[in-house]
Amino acid sequence: MDIRTLALERCPIRFGGRRKQRFLKELDLIFEEAGYPSHTLEKRGFRGKTRNQIYAFEKTAKLYIAVPYDTPERLFWHKSEYYPLDGNRSLNKNMLATYVPALLFYALILLFVMLVTPQVDDLILQVIANLAVLGATLLLMWLLFHGVANRHNANRNSSAVIAAVDFMRTLDREQKRRIGFVFVDRCDRRCPGAELLASYFEKQKKNPDIIWLNCVGDGDTIGIGYRTHGKRLASSLNAGKKPVTGMLFDMNGNRCLQTVMNYFDKGVMIAAGTVDAKGSLLVRNTQLSKDRQIDESMIAAICELLKKAIPRK
Repeated sequence: MDIRTLALERCPIRFGGRRKQRFLKELDLIFEEAGYPSHTLEKRGFRGKTRNQIYAFEKTAKLYIAVPYDTPERLFWHKSEYYPLDGNRSLNKNMLATYVPALLFYALILLFVMLVTPQVDDLILQVIANLAVLGATLLLMWLLFHGVANRHNANRNSSAVIAAVDFMRTLDREQKRRIGFVFVDRCDRRCPGAELLASYFEKQKKNPDIIWLNCVGDGDTIGIGYRTHGKRLASSLNAGKKPVTGMLFDMNGNRCLQTVMNYFDKGVMIAAGTVDAKGSLLVRNTQLSKDRQIDESMIAAICELLKKAIPRK
């Protein structure tokens, strides 16, 4: 199976449970063909089931490449500004885009209740109007908790899926025994998929190196974020010649909030984008219909970068 066909054409939306399951079934075949055993982590929560898929020789794996395989919810706004290496700033920048449409919808419901409903004298019409208001309110609540799937998700996060599989296919048999891959579900808001993975490693008494791929399909700069105990790995990735400009980003403190790195103080995150005026790595047009482009040269650069992290025997 060609991973680009799978991620961009057959399963471009991985938002609901059925679509995610369909994607993982196809992904299982790719890694099975490469000789990887698989293991599933599942947990049911308030927003539904979280399902992570691990492909690794877990007794010998020293490094895991982690990929958020789910796709984001749609923003009903004219633009988006995503800061993958600064969760706090990303949250603040998209506050209007997240909540203003919902508030406008709620305001329309209130106006209908205050201005239209009192003018209705017919009892049957009053019942219909009240049911319409109730339905609209329930719909608003559902949208706030679950969101609506975005149709085009090339950069976020199909690009990371493609880069991970491309990198996997460059590994020889011994390297595969030392490098595992994790495709992680629900990597938004409080990131329950990342929390589930961190909990699993803790129960297994493991503390492997982990590199997260996040939006690696476009931009002019590769950002390498790190937590407290991941700086050494991040520095080694950023060392030497690179086909694309690379920068290190400290993700400690508030910058790891609302990101998967909140659960991994030994973690490293790789993302691609443009450095803004404040020195943060910015990714534009995710969660919108504009997210349709992947720069293949950037995918190749990410694969070359990951080769620096291959554990020695």
